[in-house]
Amino acid sequence: MRKPSVLLSGFGLLLVCACTPAHYVADRGRHLIVGMDATTLKSCAGIPTRTDRLDPRTELYSYEIKYEYINGAQVTLPIIGGGFNLGASGSYCHAIVRLVDGNVVAVNYTGDNDDLIGKEGVCAPIFRGCLREYEKGAKARAAAR
Repeated sequence: MRKPSVLLSGFGLLLVCACTPAHYVADRGRHLIVGMDATTLKSCAGIPTRTDRLDPRTELYSYEIKYEYINGAQVTLPIIGGGFNLGASGSYCHAIVRLVDGNVVAVNYTGDNDDLIGKEGVCAPIFRGCLREYEKGAKARAAAR
């Protein structure tokens, strides 16, 4: 019979590995779009939720994503008022993209954007389309060689 500590550490490792990809996608997406022009960014990430022009050369794009129930469970019992949430946080992410002269120079993630394990994982879907487009192009370039 295995010791409980071995089983728990194996479960913990499995849980950490399952949560790593969202953080990886968010971090990789952030680095991928730096240097990208505004037209390419809009074609892979979509139209920003909000924009703001800081000066004639600098603009901010805000991409937002919100999850109503994440990292928990919603329990609805026949209670007046409808029920309650256990651990659900309503996580959200704002990706603030800074463009200078029409090119991305910086990306900052803000908000309650940490997954149960890992940081900024809630932000992963924002630039996932850009990553997929890049990876598809990389595979095509490798096949052409």
